[in-house]
Amino acid sequence: MDQQRAIIVTGASRGLGFELLDLLVAAGAKPIALGRRLDPRHEAAAARNACIFVAADFSVLPRLEQIDLASALPQTTDEIVLISNAGSVEPIGTLGAIDSASLAAAFAVNALTPAILARKLLAAADSRLTRLRILNISTGAARRPLPGLAAYCASKAAAAMIFDCLAIERPDVAIEHIDPGVLDTDMQSMLRSADDQALPVRQMFASFETEAKLRHPRDVAREILARASLL
Repeated sequence: MDQQRAIIVTGASRGLGFELLDLLVAAGAKPIALGRRLDPRHEAAAARNACIFVAADFSVLPRLEQIDLASALPQTTDEIVLISNAGSVEPIGTLGAIDSASLAAAFAVNALTPAILARKLLAAADSRLTRLRILNISTGAARRPLPGLAAYCASKAAAAMIFDCLAIERPDVAIEHIDPGVLDTDMQSMLRSADDQALPVRQMFASFETEAKLRHPRDVAREILARASLL
């Protein structure tokens, strides 16, 4: 018998998250999209109940705490899967130039939101006596300091460490870090167009495009879901 899974995808309005959601909808998985908005192409899917949309602004943590995510989950399921994909590369700038508010916002989106969602889903999994699995869509920047991207590097590294701590605290929770590599997304476009003074490594990101190193998000999304046995 096929497993019954509740699959939550964050950051599903564009890029890799859009493709992850799109493939899951096409497979009939009835995924849950969590974020500020749905792409118009998925609004029809939500209208016909092919996916569920839960509105959430990850930059406003008190509101995120109030979201009743458990109500979007089926009462009976074999496994709850969180694909923690949402992320913000901003602010772009050296540490001496970026402001405190934007630095805090980066940590709210990239590190604290995944922690809050994991805590909520852990409680839901425990109450339903079901398994919890977390796929953390990470980045090479979480392991490599890049001048001009201190907020992004540090907040993504913090998210990985939070999940690593959870893995030790709760060995029954399956956690996997996935580095999707460099993708042809809006984030890469933003990095290529940044000011050289704000992003001293801007040329490296430009070379990804000129050297044809950028992969299509749909190809990577399909690989991730296949490797995780979600397709």
